[in-house]
Amino acid sequence: MHCDHVLPPPVRLPNWSPALPPGDLRAIWLHWTGGGYEQIFPAYHFCLAGADDVVVHATHDLCANMRDVRADPAAPYAAHTAGRNSYAIGLAACAMEGATPAAFGPAPLTGAQCEALIVVCARLVRTYAIPLAAVRTHAEAACEDGYFGAAQDQRWDIARIHPAPQPLAASEATAAGNWFRDRIAAAVEHFESRR
Repeated sequence: MHCDHVLPPPVRLPNWSPALPPGDLRAIWLHWTGGGYEQIFPAYHFCLAGADDVVVHATHDLCANMRDVRADPAAPYAAHTAGRNSYAIGLAACAMEGATPAAFGPAPLTGAQCEALIVVCARLVRTYAIPLAAVRTHAEAACEDGYFGAAQDQRWDIARIHPAPQPLAASEATAAGNWFRDRIAAAVEHFESRR
């Protein structure tokens, strides 16, 4: 698929209403970047920057992932979730630099960022008719694919929303995913009721 859409400039969350390209998108993967609040990464379609006043940065053309990326892996696409990028959107909060499950570091995930993930995701779910069951965290994919954890080359975004001293458990990934899906469902309902 040829992608030539111009990415919109960064915009504060309350003003975010981009013209989204038509096409086939079937899943959304929720992430944190592992960087600071203003550090943007191009591996995602959207990065949500700022701790409190969240700004949405479009970082990759959505149409690049509107295909089976394994058929032509050399063509550009947002490579956000190992083996799960075909027909999938990557959405990330800019946060969690130096984080561990027990201490979230100098840029912990904030309530405003969680709310932004929910709002942006709800808009994408509505636009592309993505089932809520297909909205998942990278940690949930890592559990299924055998690389869940906080060590090098493992992923736990987003298994915890708050730091805790207990050892990280795969069940937390499901619980965090359910927490987001419940709130995204409510946001979709809210958007639908305003139509």
